[in-house]
Amino acid sequence: MTDIESSTPEDPIEAQLDNEISDLQSQSKHPLPFLQTLLTTIVATLKTQRALQAATILSSRASKSILSHLKSRQPAPTQASQRSPEAEDGSPLISLATAQAAHNQENLYRACASITTFRIQDPDPNAVDGGNVLGIRIDVSSSGGKFARPYYVMLNKPWPGQDLLRVHRHTVPPCIPLASLAERHLPSPRIDDDIVKRKIQDLRAFVRALRREVVGYHNRSTVIKALRKTFKLDEDVKLKGRRKGKDRERVIADISAADAEAKQVRIEWVDGRVGRAIIGEKGEVLKCAVFGEDGRDYVNERRILGVHGEGTMDGIGERLLEGIY
Repeated sequence: MTDIESSTPEDPIEAQLDNEISDLQSQSKHPLPFLQTLLTTIVATLKTQRALQAATILSSRASKSILSHLKSRQPAPTQASQRSPEAEDGSPLISLATAQAAHNQENLYRACASITTFRIQDPDPNAVDGGNVLGIRIDVSSSGGKFARPYYVMLNKPWPGQDLLRVHRHTVPPCIPLASLAERHLPSPRIDDDIVKRKIQDLRAFVRALRREVVGYHNRSTVIKALRKTFKLDEDVKLKGRRKGKDRERVIADISAADAEAKQVRIEWVDGRVGRAIIGEKGEVLKCAVFGEDGRDYVNERRILGVHGEGTMDGIGERLLEGIY
């Protein structure tokens, strides 16, 4: 469930904390940038938790019943000056509940109908097929419950008298093999002596294959971000250096995608070892190689691949942590 309060003004509590931090820095001979970073992170986390709790409460059946009762007691617009204090207090909640209900409905639709088709009229007077364009929208959600920006593919019929489709425009990332998928499932006709020889096209197979590629790409990218978070690779170096106590020494130096499609993962250890894992279409680790100063590191290769070679991409972090700590 995503945050519906992203468009609200700056939180006064956060502003108050920023002012207090500024006062502390002005009173101290040594500025405290790490403290400001820490408090900013805490405030951001608390705001996220507050938004989640508010969305959960507003979506509950009991809250809906109470707000519906308050809404029924609101006077007509002509009687706005005669509103009771109870109605005034309930107005912001009713507005938030209405926005949350619309947000829930949108999320439900996007989750259940991840592929949507619609018609577009090309304004160009010289467009083929009278400007008729078929639009396809692909929605993808991440493991965090948020939706990425939708991807669009526009198809038209450039051959007169034929129902064959061709990709006209799209917003798909370059790392997705859209051209090869279109060539496989939406082949162009062969023209001999000005005669168009029809080829069989499968629009449903094309859309399914395209969505599979897009979802796979997003899932792999999400797992790589989760691995970086597991090993705290994105933390502020200055902040981490000032922490004491239970923090463990960093062992993994970097985890990143080795190619544009994120089908290869590059892992770099602090001691100089470098590994690369090849990921399959279903998220399984197909191959892995780890090299260091003393040659190949078969122990970490087995950890990344899994005990019996059944390891998945999202379990790499857990398996490496078992061997490190």
